[in-house]
Amino acid sequence: MVNKLEELNERNTLNHRNIVKYVKHVFDELDTKVKRFRDETAIKAAHHAKPDLEEETLFYSNIHNMKKLLIDVLERTTEDFEHLGDKNWNKNFDDGVNV
Repeated sequence: MVNKLEELNERNTLNHRNIVKYVKHVFDELDTKVKRFRDETAIKAAHHAKPDLEEETLFYSNIHNMKKLLIDVLERTTEDFEHLGDKNWNKNFDDGVNV
């Protein structure tokens, strides 16, 4: 997903790269949340508590799905920016994008 972010960063003009930076910041926070979850799981395991595998699977699945959603929305927004002013382009978002 990092490669996709870099690609989208290159596709966006200088004025719109703040959107990519925002998504990178959200990814960093999600990674921090994953690290905290791993640390908490390790602490519980050290106290001989059985890990809840269903909870763990759901957690990682949710993080992955959030990242995929952010990339998807960023990609569609980038497409709208690339086609700004193109009257034949069908916008991805009803409210469009502004410069």
